Amino acid sequence: MAEQDAGFSVNGSHRHLGTNPHGLSFEIGCFRTAPGCYQVGEETAEWSWFPGYRWRVALCRGCGMHLGWCYRGGEPAFYGLIVDQLRHCDGEST
Repeated sequence: MAEQDAGFSVNGSHRHLGTNPHGLSFEIGCFRTAPGCYQVGEETAEWSWFPGYRWRVALCRGCGMHLGWCYRGGEPAFYGLIVDQLRHCDGEST
């Protein structure tokens, strides 16, 4: 869903741990691009793990699985993808 060389650091690190309002924790990797993803929902700054950024949910183009979030508003825009979800997708499953 994202190419290895598209990874980069945000706030000094490529990987981050975040917990959502429901108490679910996610380890995410930051990527400049994720051509295997599409975005859904409205952008929001609420509960953003990155101050100054709004986010939308990012899903797999092949199977529709939740892979992470796209962050915009700060520079540069990037994808925060759930490390445990990053594996090859054949279009039917991940």
